[in-house]
Amino acid sequence: MIYNKHKLLILLIILVFAPLLTGAKKDAANAPVKVQADEMRYYGTERKSTFHGNVVAVSDNYTLTADDVTVFLDKANEISKIKCVGNVNFRSDDIISISKQADLDQKKKVAVITGNVKVWQGENYLEGEKVFIYYEEERIIVDKGTNKRVTIIFKPTDEGKK
Repeated sequence: MIYNKHKLLILLIILVFAPLLTGAKKDAANAPVKVQADEMRYYGTERKSTFHGNVVAVSDNYTLTADDVTVFLDKANEISKIKCVGNVNFRSDDIISISKQADLDQKKKVAVITGNVKVWQGENYLEGEKVFIYYEEERIIVDKGTNKRVTIIFKPTDEGKK
């Protein structure tokens, strides 16, 4: 399902994983990120760091938890990709997302969230098996999965009404 009719809902989904790709929101772009895990390994020649077991990443405006997180760096040692696997939970302000896996590509500005994806922002809700988020295009595609249907609950705001 391609859903771009309600820009607020698209922005809701984009806001969930954008801080991981961009480092943080504009007002907290240089905020430190504290990462804790049972184990951490750095592979210099492969330009990647792996975090295993009860991974918790906390910044000023988000918290990410997962079983395993792998961070890939480009030649300039900037984050190019992040792969989160197992019990992926993301909280930012009033947004909550849960899934089994999240793959974030900084260069392509694309996130693919898979495995019983559920996203909440206040009373708004989205559920599907796989969600593709294209940041620069402000576009999302939600795949229902086998024998399932996409669910979106959208509560319009009263802004602009008197």
